[in-house]
Amino acid sequence: MNTPRRNRRPVSIALKREVLTEAGYRCAVPTCRNILALDLHHIIAVEEGGPNALSNLLALCPTCHALYMRRIIAREAIHAWKQIVVSLSHAFDAEAISFLLFLKRVEGNEVLVSGDGLLRFASLIAADLAAPHLVGRQGLWQFYLIRLTVKRQRLLDAWCSGNREQVWLALTDLPHGEE
Repeated sequence: MNTPRRNRRPVSIALKREVLTEAGYRCAVPTCRNILALDLHHIIAVEEGGPNALSNLLALCPTCHALYMRRIIAREAIHAWKQIVVSLSHAFDAEAISFLLFLKRVEGNEVLVSGDGLLRFASLIAADLAAPHLVGRQGLWQFYLIRLTVKRQRLLDAWCSGNREQVWLALTDLPHGEE
């Protein structure tokens, strides 16, 4: 089914808002996460019969969108990133997702926080994405090392790789022999 671009139906404001909210108003590419400008990308192209539906739309910054259109970003990666964005957006707010990606990017996938800082990671700790380890006390202050859990490190690695099978395995917690 070929639909010329000029005959494409516009995406409603309400649907745009849903797609952007699902992505936390950030590019869905985990190594990008740009917030300045976002496009709505049809996972299944309109020209291929893809609908204007939340399940078929993904927020991408103009650069990542252009990389996809030039086939530098694989279609498989787009599907994997949508899977993760949907899963994470239903469970966490944008701040928690940012903390999760922050932990992935810092050396050793860990950060030292005080007791009050520990609360900022509470939703990730409760979901077994991160684990706190008490490392010391100074007066009334306690200090914790927050680390990604091994199985959640696998989830983030799968997300960043854009491999749909790895994402599915990580989301379903199938055994991999490394734990």
